[in-house]
Amino acid sequence: MSKTDIRALIADSMLEMERTGTYLSVEVNAVLDKYDSLDARDKAFYKTVMDGCCERRITTDYILDQYSKTPVRKMKPMIRAILRMSVYQLLWMDQVPDSAVCNEAVKIAAARGFSGLKGYVNGVLRTVSREKNNIRYPSKEDDALKYLSVVYSCPEWIAGMLCESYGPDRTESILKALLDSRYISVRLRTDSRSEERLADEWTKAGVDVSPNPHIPYGRLLKDTGAVQRLAGYDEGAFTVQDTGSMMVAELALIRPGDTVMDLCAAPGGKSLHAADMLCKQGHVYSYDISESRCERISENIGRLGMEDMITVSVHDSTLFMPEMEEKADVVIADVPCTGLGVIGHKSDIRYRITPEDTDSLVPVQRQIIDSAVRYVRPGGRLVYSTCTMNKAENEDQASYIMENYGFRDITDRALKQSAVIPPKNTDNSLPGLRILPDEWRSDGFYICVLERA
Repeated sequence: MSKTDIRALIADSMLEMERTGTYLSVEVNAVLDKYDSLDARDKAFYKTVMDGCCERRITTDYILDQYSKTPVRKMKPMIRAILRMSVYQLLWMDQVPDSAVCNEAVKIAAARGFSGLKGYVNGVLRTVSREKNNIRYPSKEDDALKYLSVVYSCPEWIAGMLCESYGPDRTESILKALLDSRYISVRLRTDSRSEERLADEWTKAGVDVSPNPHIPYGRLLKDTGAVQRLAGYDEGAFTVQDTGSMMVAELALIRPGDTVMDLCAAPGGKSLHAADMLCKQGHVYSYDISESRCERISENIGRLGMEDMITVSVHDSTLFMPEMEEKADVVIADVPCTGLGVIGHKSDIRYRITPEDTDSLVPVQRQIIDSAVRYVRPGGRLVYSTCTMNKAENEDQASYIMENYGFRDITDRALKQSAVIPPKNTDNSLPGLRILPDEWRSDGFYICVLERA
């Protein structure tokens, strides 16, 4: 497929997402499945531009509004898609010649029935190309929120919420780290000799492999292509799992013989990790709200050969299950949240969530908590976690558990007893543990390990 065709495919995908509200990952996977015959370079180019256009949308729109007489919001949808993807290439893909970007954009405009706007497309893009080193961004001193929003392509309300918790400078460091997230985190399930062999096979296939600095059996991969095609995937030698997610099972201090309940479990990474830690002694009960989500868990269980260790059930975790009262040594409650911590890997989340989502999710989290605490045996542990960086969903909820149910925070003790290698100067002054992207080289995450008296 020619570069013009690949870029046209990108423009069509962007238009489809705008028209239907399709999630980025769903659209990308559907197109790559449909055009599976594309060579690896074309697939990589398509995915890189799609991810980048979504991730940098606020920034590209700010730039386009400076150099286009027609505001972005009033552009014809196809022209808007063409200009957005082209500006992304001009500013963040140095290996693509500017002249090629401009020429291909003009060709696509004509091919999609906008021959009359070829001059406009060409003019805007060549101006951006010429002025890209002179673009004026908002002043950090005059308007910190506007600066953070535009430079790091983050909605102002999210930047404001993070500033309230971490201050402007730390917020900038966090947002920068989220933009730098270009790896896939995996958990290895093999012995050390097999790990070396697996890493060697990955390296020979062109994958950049590096150790996870905080999890001894974790690896960070770049340039993987389709993960499902990596050596060891079909055999269940590894599973995709971020640092924060791996830390949940580690900090739960799971022992062989334990009974573990994993609420809101899809796609099943924590359940599988917990089952591995049981060493074939004990059992994991894994729950999620729908058949489709439970099917995802079951698929991963099958690939890893853990059918005898994990029972999967459809259940709404806001509802209490009397038959499981005080039955669990460990309860994992990784509750639904705003997902601010994963926008480095799921970049369209930042445009989908609203301040009102936080207000609506906190009561749902409380309902899950009110059931989860009742499953824990005396002396057992509840691990409360989210993939967000919002105090109302994190520390405030941990405090609610301690104040209302008599649990105590043992996160610091669990961290010392686990295999986790924390960064220096980890903040232990608040309930639980904040896992922030700039410090942990991971998605943003929150974990609080709570022990029942």
